[in-house]
Order: sequence, then structure tokens, then C-alpha cells
Amino acid sequence: MNHALLRRGVAAAVAVGLLVTGPAVQAKSKPVTVALPQPTGSREIGTVALHLRDSSRGDPWIKAHDRRELMISLWYPTRRPDGHPAAPWLPPRAAEAFYRNNGLSPAAVSLPMTHGREGAPVAGRELPVVLFSPGNGADRSMNTATVEELASRGYMVVTIDHPGDAGEVEFPDGTVTGRVLKPVPVSRLGEKAEEIKVRVADTRFVLNQLKELNKGQNPDAEGRKLPKGLRGAFDLGRVGMFGHSAGGATAAATMLEDRRVKAVLNLDGPALGKVATKGLAKPYMLMEAEIFDKPIRGQKAFWSRLKGWRLHVKTKGAKHNSYTDLPLVYEQAAPVLGLSKEQLQAVNGTLSAARSVAVTRVYTAAFFDLHLRRKGDLLDRRSSRYPEVQMIAR
Repeated sequence: MNHALLRRGVAAAVAVGLLVTGPAVQAKSKPVTVALPQPTGSREIGTVALHLRDSSRGDPWIKAHDRRELMISLWYPTRRPDGHPAAPWLPPRAAEAFYRNNGLSPAAVSLPMTHGREGAPVAGRELPVVLFSPGNGADRSMNTATVEELASRGYMVVTIDHPGDAGEVEFPDGTVTGRVLKPVPVSRLGEKAEEIKVRVADTRFVLNQLKELNKGQNPDAEGRKLPKGLRGAFDLGRVGMFGHSAGGATAAATMLEDRRVKAVLNLDGPALGKVATKGLAKPYMLMEAEIFDKPIRGQKAFWSRLKGWRLHVKTKGAKHNSYTDLPLVYEQAAPVLGLSKEQLQAVNGTLSAARSVAVTRVYTAAFFDLHLRRKGDLLDRRSSRYPEVQMIAR
């Protein structure tokens, strides 16, 4: 998928990846620190990162790893955050790589801190579980604003990095793996079907490790200390998944392959591989951008193969990355990068960053509230509170 993005103003579109590479953009005035909006739920948030090693398979993308290795983060409600530091949006060495990969400079833009407190104890038992998979070239941090929202509403959210496909993944020993897969244009997205299989295997392995955590085991590869309260904190009978772009494709494919996933929200992604021809029988929602370079082939045929609850919405003024944290970065950094309104809209669309985050948060929460908690009616009809969200098909 194409992403029109930044470098020295607004960069040329690139296929499937996130941001262009190149010389770092320098600040034109005082540097800015990007801030994530406060979650609206009633709960404080805890978080912890885990390093997982899958001994059952090799790593097809990272040759330095003889076994497949993943980084994930848990985000959850907590009652006692004091004494636990705020987690960064990206850990330090991954952040350095992000700056290099995206042509930015820490002298111009400081990446945000999150509202999650590292290692804070978990509050609650049998929390509904939501998995998140990012897009090609993206990291598990890219939808933190929405992830935090879900955690503040009482969900256990699990974000997954797919090393080799992710832009930058930092492991506990400080090593950072970058993206080794080549991007492809929209017209050749079908070539990504084999890569989606690896992502699905990643996700299913993560689900297996959540079962171990729920039993009080510690699957972290280094055996690092875990937050109190993880045992019994997961309701693995109520598991949903969402993803952006290729992460949405991953979510759909995972639900076909794994009965543990009960509902999927796809943020502007395709259906790839077997799921595109077989369809789905469980709840599925597509949130589509209004402004996209080319339509995704096969979506209409896939829609006809959805036999369960389904909903297709389109957000007026949204671009592909409007469903991520990136509009917050661009909009807040625009003054120091010297971006005009027109240049910013070329990246973010016509929605403000605050509005795009609000829409994504509200509709994501509404979807999982409906299908994992059996409550809420926002998705029954078009909302006067969110007129930009258009109901396309059921």
C-alpha cells in the first residue's frame, strides 16, 4: 500500500512501507515533543514487554536468529501505577533506528512517552483480550493511542512485532532488527500472501504463550520479572484482533486459521491468501480510508464470502495512515519541520490528528465491546457524533 510521507517536507509515495529513508530532517525552530492524547477510559494503564522464542520453527527473515523470535507488549488496566516509570513509544535504540529510517532528527522531534506504566500490577481477572498486528514496515507501537484506549476501558491488549517485516524491533540485549522484506505496489499485494502466513504463525504462537502466562508461567526468553496479577488475567474465551494495513490482513487470516480469535477489525487492509477465497463466518469489520491511491482488488468478492456479522465503514477525509499514531507525529512536528497546511494534508488527509485518533478509538472500542462484551449500539447506524464515518455495507 502506498504511503505519502515525510522527508524534507513531504516525501514521494513509497510502496507498502511507512516512511522514506534519507538525511535527517533538521528543526527549523525549537524542537517539539510529540504527545499522545489522554485515554478516555476510567482505568490507569500498565504495560510490559516480553521477548518470546518459538523453538518449533526457524526464522525465515532474520538469518541471525536460528529460531523465530518475537517482541510483544501487554497493555492492561492497573490500580497502582505509582513508582512505575512511563513507557516510551519506542525503546531507545529502536527510536534511533526510527529517526534514521524516516529521515527525522531528535533535534527536531522527540517521540512521545506513553500513558502506560512499565511493570505496574494488573488490575482485574479474566479480562477480554485484543491482539494487534501492525502494517508492513511498521512497529507494534504504531497504534499506541488506540491500544491505550482499550486498556483504559478494561481490555488486555497484546501488541505484536513481526521482525523482518517491522521497521525496527529492539530486543532485550539492545540489538535492533530492521525490515528485510521488499515493499510492493498495491497492484502486487497478492505477493504478500506468503508473508502473511508467517505473521499468522507469529500470532498463533503468541496466543499459546498467553495461555502460559494465564497459568502463572513466565515465557519471557530471559526470564525477566513480570508484573503481579498476570495469572488468571486473560479471558482466552474472549479474544479479538485488529490490525492496520497488512496487520488487518494478518488478523483476518488468523481468525480463519485459529478458532480462538472471535472477531476481527481490519483498519484499511486487504484480505490475502486463503481467507480471501474462503471468507469468514465470525464478526468482521473493515474501516476504510476515503483517500487511497488505488482500490484493493478482490474486496467485493471477499465481502460476499463473509457469512457472519459484518460491517464496512469509510471515514471521510481519512488517508491510509489516519488509523495509526502517525498523524499525531506529523501534525505536532509540522511547525518545526516547516510544513504547510497543504503538505500536512498530503500526508494526513483532511481530518485533524485529534479527530482521526478519536474516530479510530471510538469505533475500535465499539466493535470489541459489541462482540467481546455484548454491549453498545454505536455500530447499529450512522452516528451524528461521527458524521465523517459513513456506513458502506453490511
